[in-house]
Amino acid sequence: MSKNLAVFDFDHTIIQENSDVAVMNLIDPKKIPKEIKLLHRSDGWTAFMQGVFETLHKHKIKEENIRKLVETLQEVKGMRELIKELHENLNYDVIIISDSNSYFINTWLDANDMKKYITGVFTNPAHFENDLLKISMYHLQESCKLSTRNLCKGQIMEEFLKEQQERGLPYERVLYCGDGHNDFCPILRLGEGDLACVRAEYKCAEIVAKAKDGSYKDEEGNSRDVKSDVFVWNDGYEIIDYIKQNEV
Repeated sequence: MSKNLAVFDFDHTIIQENSDVAVMNLIDPKKIPKEIKLLHRSDGWTAFMQGVFETLHKHKIKEENIRKLVETLQEVKGMRELIKELHENLNYDVIIISDSNSYFINTWLDANDMKKYITGVFTNPAHFENDLLKISMYHLQESCKLSTRNLCKGQIMEEFLKEQQERGLPYERVLYCGDGHNDFCPILRLGEGDLACVRAEYKCAEIVAKAKDGSYKDEEGNSRDVKSDVFVWNDGYEIIDYIKQNEV
C-alpha cells in the first residue's frame, strides 16, 4: 500500500515562536554588535546566526541555558496531535524541512517525545563546542531565486521524494505545512491531489492567495501557479479535521 508524505516547517508552524529569535533574546539585543546584525544581508542568515551564537558565548550563555530554553518553546496548538495522527493513523511519513538548525529542532523533538514520529530532519547542521553553538549551511544553491542560498526547501523535498522512489517507497500524495515566504517554493512543486496547509495571517498564506487569483509576481515579473489544493489553518486540530473530512 502506497504511503503519503507530510512535510513540516518548524518555526511558527510546529512551534509558536521563531527559535532563532527566542535564543537571541537570551541577552539584551543591544549587546549584539552592529556588524553582526549586518551579516544577515551581506552573508546570509547562517552567517548572521553564527555571529549571534558567538555573541551569546561571549556573554557567558552556556549550552545548558540554550537547551533549557529550546526544550520549553511552546508548540502551535494541536501540532503534536496532528503529527502523531498522521504517523500512526493516516499512513504518512513525516519530515521537517527548516531554516532553523539541527540542534534546536532535535532538542525540541527529544524534549517533547516527538522524535519517534519523524522520518527525517533537513536543516542547517549545528553542534556545540565548549558551549559555543556552531552552525553551517545545509547546502549552497543559486538556482532557486525564491529561496535563500543556504537552503531551498523545494529542492530538498524533491530530492527526498526521488530518493524514496528509488528505494521503492513512492508516495501517493504530499502534504506541505508552513507559514513563511520560504515555504512558497516547495508549495509550487506540489501537484494536483497534493495539499498545501498555510498558516492564517502569515506571509505564505498571503503569497499563495495571490498566486491562486493570478496577482502574484516574482522579482522578475513572472506569475506562479499553485497546482495543489490549499487549506488555511489556525491550529493543528483544524488540519486533522480537514484531512479526515476530505480523505487527503
